[in-house]
Amino acid sequence: LHDMRQGHVSMTDESVFEVGRNVATSEGTVVYENALFQLIEYKPLTPKVHQRPLLVVPPCINKFYILDLQPENSLIRHAVSEGHRTFVVSWRNPDQSLANATWDDYIEDAVLRAIDTVREISGSDQINALGFCVGGTMLATGLALLAARGEEPVASATF
Repeated sequence: LHDMRQGHVSMTDESVFEVGRNVATSEGTVVYENALFQLIEYKPLTPKVHQRPLLVVPPCINKFYILDLQPENSLIRHAVSEGHRTFVVSWRNPDQSLANATWDDYIEDAVLRAIDTVREISGSDQINALGFCVGGTMLATGLALLAARGEEPVASATF
């Protein structure tokens, strides 16, 4: 009955985890948002950062902190500790207002918008990108669209 009252099935004791305290502890700030996503920039942990920033596109079925679970197993913490200026897409939970959003909307208004925003904020002509699971599929779709347009804002992509 507890799962029915909270509106979803619990896979673990959710009271044990608190975002910012013992999960998703890397310091970040929302630097852009629209109806589909928020873009989080993480605080660098080095005095100097690499010229080309990193954009992470996780699957839209996971929370933004899937790669920042705890400090000892956080890809985000590793990236910022190695001097990477790191941005992560945080997908909004869709509601009725997004009932008519299409795959094309998610590519154009989320993935490509995130790429453009990271470039604008960082002042870099090109960025590096990492996408995994359906986030990788979305990133690959966006990169194919950009290539068809003759644009190359992403220097390297990892899937």
